[in-house]
Amino acid sequence: MGGYGSGRNYIGNVKATVEDCYSIDANVFARGGYWDPLGLGFGILRWKRGGNQIGACSFNVHIDNAHSSITFYYTYNGEKHPATKVNLSWYTPGFGGKRYFFLCPNCGRRMRTLHIKYGEIACRICHNLTYASCNENHQFDSLFKHMARHDKRVSWQDYKRSFNRRVKNQR
Repeated sequence: MGGYGSGRNYIGNVKATVEDCYSIDANVFARGGYWDPLGLGFGILRWKRGGNQIGACSFNVHIDNAHSSITFYYTYNGEKHPATKVNLSWYTPGFGGKRYFFLCPNCGRRMRTLHIKYGEIACRICHNLTYASCNENHQFDSLFKHMARHDKRVSWQDYKRSFNRRVKNQR
């Protein structure tokens, strides 16, 4: 137990990450006032990286007391997808108001964030996604911390980023 070679080994078998997908966050809609029955009922959601738009989708929100839903109209990799209806769920926290969640179209789980991968909207669990930080290798972290102790100008994370950049450029 805990011997040489134990633990996670993702070399050549890295799972897709949340950061590689387009994410739809219920908090964004709450801040925009879309969950208010008297608020806006439609809009456009845009995704940007490095200041450039990499994707967008339009949406239509329907809020009532019985069956609330949001419908997404989107194009993924140049291919137009049929409208996807996502039902909503909510609860009332002790301090008032409502906290909204999406119901995953695949499994029905109550999720705060949904993701678009290969043109399909679903939760992180259905898409089998992980986070980028889970794929990081921490093998040399103690070495980087040791190096940073002797050089107060940079942090150990700076050493790690520099090392990873050099390794990536040599491939």
